Amino acid sequence: MARRPNNPKPRRGAQPNGLGVRQAKTGGGWEFAPPKCVAEREDDLQEVRAMIEAGELEIATDELRWLLSGCSEMLEAHVLLGQLAIEIENDVPLARGHFGFAFQLGEKALEHASCPDPLPGALPSNASWYEAARGLAWCFEKQQRGAEADKIAQLVLRYDPSDPTEIRTMLDELRSGGLPIVQLGG
Repeated sequence: MARRPNNPKPRRGAQPNGLGVRQAKTGGGWEFAPPKCVAEREDDLQEVRAMIEAGELEIATDELRWLLSGCSEMLEAHVLLGQLAIEIENDVPLARGHFGFAFQLGEKALEHASCPDPLPGALPSNASWYEAARGLAWCFEKQQRGAEADKIAQLVLRYDPSDPTEIRTMLDELRSGGLPIVQLGG
């Protein structure tokens, strides 16, 4: 997990050839700044989304792998591959690898930028990282690694307390077996 260094001054923009962090254009927080290769492949990623909607999951998987071969820091592609690994083969370790790689890319960029916050999950440029965190926490929980799932949730909630992907709710539901959570007192 990224640790908050003593120097909170963020470095702007993407790292030379990778994912970075910049002040959000809308103000009020920070957003991921993807490398140039991500924008260059947006049309291809749109085609992959259409393939997934049409149920062409194996073809979409091959296309995502091809996209990542030329742009390994495409967070959404890793997230989609993680989701497809679960949907097609229920392969939790493979899914965890994709979600984990995307999560670590974001974590590395945040560390490089001295971990600015907030990082609003409502911003489109941040959404894939939050989805990666949710997927990674889900995988950890499925592998009986709840403490690691909790660490992911704590980090995500530090950057956006609104819990944009409802990671706490998801973990509570997995742990309760779908039974309603009853809060006492308060």
